[in-house]
Amino acid sequence: MERTILVAEDSPTQADHLRFLLEGEGYRVDVVGNGREGLERARTAPPDLIISDVVMPEMDGYTFCEAVKSGDSTRRIPFVLLTERNTPEDFVKGLQHGADNFIAKPPGDYLLERVRRIFQHLELRRQGGLDVEITIDVGGRHMVINADRQQMVELLFSTLEELVRTNTSLREAQETIEEHAKSLEMRVQERTEQLLQSEKLATMGELLAGVAHELNNPLAVVLGRAELLRQRLKDQPLGVQVDKLAQAATRCARIVRNFLALARHRVLERQPASLNKIVHEALELLAYPLRIDDVEVTLDLAQDLPTLWADPHQLHQVAVNLVTNAHHAMRETPPPRRLSFTSRYDPEKRRVSLEVADTGPGIPAHVRARIFEPFFTTKPPGQGTGLGLSLCQGLVEGHGGSIRAESQPGQGAVFVVELPVQAPPMTAPDAGAGEATAPIGGKTILVVDDEPEVASVLADMLSGDGHQVETAENGAVALDKLRRRPYDLVLCDLRMPELDGPGLYRALQQRDPQLSRRVIFLTGDVLSSHITEFLEGTAAFSLSKPFDFDEVRQVVQAALQAT
Repeated sequence: MERTILVAEDSPTQADHLRFLLEGEGYRVDVVGNGREGLERARTAPPDLIISDVVMPEMDGYTFCEAVKSGDSTRRIPFVLLTERNTPEDFVKGLQHGADNFIAKPPGDYLLERVRRIFQHLELRRQGGLDVEITIDVGGRHMVINADRQQMVELLFSTLEELVRTNTSLREAQETIEEHAKSLEMRVQERTEQLLQSEKLATMGELLAGVAHELNNPLAVVLGRAELLRQRLKDQPLGVQVDKLAQAATRCARIVRNFLALARHRVLERQPASLNKIVHEALELLAYPLRIDDVEVTLDLAQDLPTLWADPHQLHQVAVNLVTNAHHAMRETPPPRRLSFTSRYDPEKRRVSLEVADTGPGIPAHVRARIFEPFFTTKPPGQGTGLGLSLCQGLVEGHGGSIRAESQPGQGAVFVVELPVQAPPMTAPDAGAGEATAPIGGKTILVVDDEPEVASVLADMLSGDGHQVETAENGAVALDKLRRRPYDLVLCDLRMPELDGPGLYRALQQRDPQLSRRVIFLTGDVLSSHITEFLEGTAAFSLSKPFDFDEVRQVVQAALQAT
């Protein structure tokens, strides 16, 4: 059954973003610009869910929510407020006006999880499993508590459970409810502190995804053009300068990838990994802030470390968190500030170790006993989430390793990470392994990307391999070209106006299923779970921006050979 969601948002950019997210999940989305229009729409064509901004002209989100919840025909519509300040006071105010749920701006994947959860509750209510609703007056506040809100906010749980079980009258239960309501704001604050941290992490991921998308397109152009120039100027004096340009662009791309690794939330993806290389990349990412605070970095990295069978992105997160914590700790101490790294291999235990030592103030014993607890932090409000070391512990233990802290007050701190050396799983040898594959040339290829420079550099790369290449600025233009002539391969960006990559792919599945299996997707947004799910669901080839020529050639050759 198709669900309808009414979105009240006065910002066209935010409204388009919400529509993109929700329609991508298969929901029908109706957008209005303020609460007055939203209320009229809700009364004439009640949606299954309302998502509303708080600050809007004519009628704000709070007034809109209260009007919806006071109407006989609309009061049971779930109402979600988009909050920008994310303070407990905002949440309490939203509850007082009848809101069922809250989402931090800018909305991202967390929004979709909330929406799915709300519709699950609606289905339970339809089946008769969630049909409890009580109206109470507490301290002059008229509040409606229903089972949906009970599960989402977990307020007054014991009172409602007892009321349902014993069929106590509302008046008899009111005294008990009032006692609980006295601490309502405190309980909301306690529950929302953790909720806000989770939403901030999700929001950070969405922000980084947007930044990556904006950076990776120009980086793809710079790297591609540099490679083309390097090929033309091979063995010429100017070629040395182009090499330096390419190296600088590659370093920028690597820093972006390392930065994005901090926001990745995914299952363990093991591959050969170098612990020393991970340390160097973490330090490269944080080199500037360390240099600004006069932190001297020393490395004592063993050269005989075996290659780990691990997830390098997750271990990168661990290294960056440890460096960041040490850096922040040393801000409290006068120079000299030293940060040292030591890596070792114990062949008897078959374990590698990494020690990260600082000259900060040290960790008191009572704090050291709790530093790996989620949300525990000694930093002032707004300066730390208390999630960094907990995340490190989870990632290290997920690799079968361990992490511990050694410290005395006034003597700095040392964090010790130990990881097992594991052999990669045995795989059957490839029948064609070791045999050079002749390049496939002379094919007709369509490159679809709304960034003209990205499309142009890909076209030049592929033309150099003997392919005939055309470009299109979006999926709609690509479909028009596909009607006119056949193509052997399509390279297609995922996020485009008018018709995006998934839309073009679905159209090809209906019109030309064989060609739909010869699509290579291009993306600069490597964090979105929707993109990940889409790529996994199609099992299609893909290229992450920025890409180099060798990578493009390998994926194109693989796609052509697979068909």
